[in-house]
Amino acid sequence: MRKTILTFTLMAVVLSSFAIGPFTLGIKGSVNSSKITTDNYSGQGVTFNDFKSDAKSGYNLGAFARLGTKIYLQPELLYCVRNSQSTGNGTGTGTVNQSVKLKTIQVPILLGFKLIDLKLASIRAFTGPAMSFPMKSSKITYDGVSAGITDTENYKNNIWDWQLGAGVDVGMITLDCRYEWGLSNTSEGNISKVGFVNKGNTLTFSVGFKFI
Repeated sequence: MRKTILTFTLMAVVLSSFAIGPFTLGIKGSVNSSKITTDNYSGQGVTFNDFKSDAKSGYNLGAFARLGTKIYLQPELLYCVRNSQSTGNGTGTGTVNQSVKLKTIQVPILLGFKLIDLKLASIRAFTGPAMSFPMKSSKITYDGVSAGITDTENYKNNIWDWQLGAGVDVGMITLDCRYEWGLSNTSEGNISKVGFVNKGNTLTFSVGFKFI
């Protein structure tokens, strides 16, 4: 956690040295809807397939910096909770229900463009990568599968996503809507550890307040 905060701070300082225009800091909160898809698995004498995933709601809390005006950089530091539910078929087990609660520290680095600049409001678009660090309090639970594959300490150490979105600024208030594509898997797919290969996509709606 300390290393993540230090990394975020150093990135903000370095990026600010290249920015032209004001430096803004703010806090934000979000609601998200995540669908964490699950790959079929075959090995060690068992087969799991035909997984269907349902999106579940979660939330994000954190802070952001904005460097620049017309074109800007926006690094963020967020605590994210993403949830999802998958149902599949298992050889010898029947229906398998998988519930995922993925808790991460996420660091997006976004490049934004101000599209319309009015006196009272502005409209912008942005895109960029995001790296997430899973926390040990994340959980995967199964119904119909032996407890041997529920060890969530073997999530991948970091997860990469790509974000694309748009936002509106009204005074000190900032509103965002973004979609996040999973570029890497959230788990390794080892049947003796996490169990299945999972990858997530997330839709997020945010509201923030700029205090600098």
